[in-house]
Amino acid sequence: MANPGFAQTDDIIRSILGRPLQSAQVSQAFIHADGSLEGVFNGISFAGTWTLDGGKYCRTFTRGLNGAPICMTVSAEYTPDGDVRAVIFDGPAGRAKFDVGN
Repeated sequence: MANPGFAQTDDIIRSILGRPLQSAQVSQAFIHADGSLEGVFNGISFAGTWTLDGGKYCRTFTRGLNGAPICMTVSAEYTPDGDVRAVIFDGPAGRAKFDVGN
């Protein structure tokens, strides 16, 4: 079940803090509670910072990847027991879906 709620962005992000995020291009990405993020995109190690602003997830890369800071809407897919199994970021450059590990 998708859960695209403006008011729920904070809850979704809080539920994935410190958990590994993976997609076809991204391996072992993490969003940390201290406002940092890190991972590997197509073999390139990256790092950055994130904030929540107006119900959106905003990120800036500080190492490894280039690109202007962007803000994205966030939705999630849940397991039958209510845990987040995937998170979807929708932004100006398109949509990115990540499987969420434990």
